[in-house]
Amino acid sequence: MKRCIAIMIVCLIAVLTNPVKAHAIDVVTGNNYFPYSDERLPDGGLGTLLVKAIIEKMGVPVTVAFLPWDEGYQQTLSGRYVATFPYIKTPEREADFLYSDELFTVRPYLFTNFERAIGVTQASDMIGKTLCVPKGWEVDSYLNDYAKSGQMRVYNKTGVAGCFKLLSDGKVDAISIDRFLGTIAARSISNSAWFKARRLAIDASPNHLIVPKSMPGADRWIARFNEAREELRNDGTIAKLTNSYFEAYKQE
Repeated sequence: MKRCIAIMIVCLIAVLTNPVKAHAIDVVTGNNYFPYSDERLPDGGLGTLLVKAIIEKMGVPVTVAFLPWDEGYQQTLSGRYVATFPYIKTPEREADFLYSDELFTVRPYLFTNFERAIGVTQASDMIGKTLCVPKGWEVDSYLNDYAKSGQMRVYNKTGVAGCFKLLSDGKVDAISIDRFLGTIAARSISNSAWFKARRLAIDASPNHLIVPKSMPGADRWIARFNEAREELRNDGTIAKLTNSYFEAYKQE
């Protein structure tokens, strides 16, 4: 633990004082968050591509590790990694981490099994039903009250594909997830028209890179990251990377 923190301090001092000669820093993400994060995707996913571009704009090389979400989160909190991504804001995380400005925004849709016809047309229709949430993820805010009150049961499964397998098998009633991500996962189960997706809320979930508050120089590091992000946004780099990535991804 002390060695990890010592290494992190050296890297941060290099980044903040002399970025041209800075040592590479380590960040971590997870898999099965298509098309944003997965080591099987080109460039590790769009989120990974954006994070690497922003950190390199800061003038420092970066290495990205892929671990199970819970493991990467805990190892970042303990000091093994400088940052982890992508994460939405929750009170629990905000107690321990600083958030970057938005990397990208995910808009949730409710996926159900077309063959079961459970009749969900509004959020309250999930009362008495079951929702699958991948391990390490949070229940979307428009359904969170039902989960907390016990009116809706929540099952956790490893990975998005694991949740869609449960949905396909009729073991859960629904999954709330980004439409693009959900469609890719559902079609990995079967190309038949077995699922449907409905927008039940105007919720949007900004995703961020997060840095532990306990890290020396965390405030300055996240400020540098945000400045670099803003520069890439203003010169059109982020829009160009995003648009070209989605176009290439759709053609695969």
